[in-house]
Amino acid sequence: MLRLASLAVLTMTLFLAGCGGAKNPVSEVIFQDAYRLKGAENMEFHFTKDSSLYVWHTGIYELGENEDGKPIVRICLDDTKRELPEDYNFTEYLVTEEKGAVLLTLSTEEFDLESKPMELYLLNGEHGLLENSNFDGTYQIGHDGDSYQYIFQKDGSIAMQITERYFADKTQMTLIDHAGSANYLYEATDDMLVLKNKDGEPVLTLLKITKD
Repeated sequence: MLRLASLAVLTMTLFLAGCGGAKNPVSEVIFQDAYRLKGAENMEFHFTKDSSLYVWHTGIYELGENEDGKPIVRICLDDTKRELPEDYNFTEYLVTEEKGAVLLTLSTEEFDLESKPMELYLLNGEHGLLENSNFDGTYQIGHDGDSYQYIFQKDGSIAMQITERYFADKTQMTLIDHAGSANYLYEATDDMLVLKNKDGEPVLTLLKITKD
């Protein structure tokens, strides 16, 4: 559970801790490569020549009911290629519906958080979170644009997709989404991209994905 929580915190810290209201400068340096997060095969970063950045954090999900017969979804964002099934860490949410939104309320016993439910809005595919079988459907997370999405598939896989803009000069990179922006120092080599904080400490080490 600690590893799952730390990856989730890492993702949200990186992409939600912006200053807000950022404008889109013209990127001086263009990246057109795909990377994976070092130590996490299930997190990929895809940079495109139009200054877009797409991040995928993949895992698996299960639908079911709790002891009261209410629908739940259990999401595991572990690297399932590396972990054994008995080591998977699921986070459980109670699923309800209100005013056109699907609400996911954290109900995993290991957590005791007083937080608002996560609001999901169907973008395309099946509206299957209140059912008890796997489905193909994409939900927007929250109201503010399409920056964060959950993509469910019938094979039991799930991806959290984050859509960003990136803007870089020779030494600094800014990542921007609907919530704001975050600035990093960076170093790039032929096979690696390292994002650092203002003190020069590595925040993310990304390894280039080579084509077979």
